[in-house]
Amino acid sequence: MNINQMAKRAAVYLTRELMLDHNITDTLRFGLEIIFCILIKGIILFSIAYFLGILPEVTFAVIFGSLYRLFSGGAHCSGYCRCLSLGLLVFLGTGALGLYLERYLSTNFMVYLLLAGYLLSLACIVIWAPGEVPFKKITKVSDRIIFKVLSFASLNLWVLASQYFIAHYNFSLVLAGLIAVLIQTYSFTPPGYRVVHKFDNLLAGRLPKKEVSINAAEN
Repeated sequence: MNINQMAKRAAVYLTRELMLDHNITDTLRFGLEIIFCILIKGIILFSIAYFLGILPEVTFAVIFGSLYRLFSGGAHCSGYCRCLSLGLLVFLGTGALGLYLERYLSTNFMVYLLLAGYLLSLACIVIWAPGEVPFKKITKVSDRIIFKVLSFASLNLWVLASQYFIAHYNFSLVLAGLIAVLIQTYSFTPPGYRVVHKFDNLLAGRLPKKEVSINAAEN
């Protein structure tokens, strides 16, 4: 049984047991698919991170990378398995790199690196955000401005949290968050869409194209 079938059966069951309007069954299935996808991805990701000893770094990267992605948009894979594979590669990679590189960086260099990443991301938000994502095309100018502002806000929250950990000499978390934010920034630029599309095509013959009817999980 795949995620589609699980969500559909659960939606039908809840609609019947709770005596809900049958017209909302499909909406309920849609929401359950998203929940199931997020839960599966979270369990796999954090379990692997724990066994690799990079759970704090991955957690920091996921929190701020995902919050930023929620408002700034960006490229997605067309199938859940490919989306899951890319997400694992990105977040486990950021955690591992953060832990490995922290020993080589001084406090001053870390501050300059954070500032450079912040300014670069701000420029990209002004030019390209929010990036187009499946089932959420934002065309109104007023809506695009709102999502740009929310992207700025999420970026500022990340910087404030990073400054706190720099002050406490926890550079591995800061580096993991920085790499995650830069990857997310790249994902809503034109080159980022092309790279994700190539990755998607690369796995097209090896992983199922459509296990769920939506791109429910973040890349």
